[in-house]
Amino acid sequence: MQQTIAALLALQELDTEIYRLRDELRRLPEERAARRAQIDAMIARKDETAGRARASRLKIKEIEDLTTIQRQRMRKVEHESTQAKVDVALLAAYQHQVKSLKREISQAEEEGLALVSDADAVEAEAKRIQGEIEQAEKVFADFAQNVERELAVARQKLGELEGRRKQRLSPDVDREAFALYERLLGSREGVALAQLDSRICQQCYMEVPVNLYVRVAKGDRVVQCPSCDRIFYVRS
Repeated sequence: MQQTIAALLALQELDTEIYRLRDELRRLPEERAARRAQIDAMIARKDETAGRARASRLKIKEIEDLTTIQRQRMRKVEHESTQAKVDVALLAAYQHQVKSLKREISQAEEEGLALVSDADAVEAEAKRIQGEIEQAEKVFADFAQNVERELAVARQKLGELEGRRKQRLSPDVDREAFALYERLLGSREGVALAQLDSRICQQCYMEVPVNLYVRVAKGDRVVQCPSCDRIFYVRS
């Protein structure tokens, strides 16, 4: 069994780095996607802001068109009131209509001025966000290039390590022990073995009973940590 433990230790040296590289190959694309999503969210916010600005400008144009029509109507009413021979009641009606049109024009102009101020502020906000997007895109482009380089290096190293791992696999390794080792690699993030030093597991730092330490020291069977389940070994 000591030979099996020694073989597993030789594999563990490679597997620790293999799992680190696999984690890097998973983590880097996720981080890149997360950064891309942040920029896309900024773009969506800029588009929404620009959309509000356009809506305000359209409303302003509608108000301008409406007030133009109202001014034309007001001038027409004023002209009619001076040209036609009208009685007092009709003249009062003309004057009331002119007064109503002036009030509507004034209210529309106030609304238009408020919309102009709002549109200016919203457009400034959209411009600010666009500047942030352009800067973020530059940073992301550099980051994405670095990610691609790191991924290429990681893939190459991983391929080399997996090739060396196949060479280290020994047919003399106990099959049950190797199957246990493989399961623990997956469940313990690439670290299936744990050194037992002075009765302390060097992975989870649990202290084990004396009799268990003796069993590990004998080296005639596979002994697992009661806490983290890793396979124990001791340095000779």
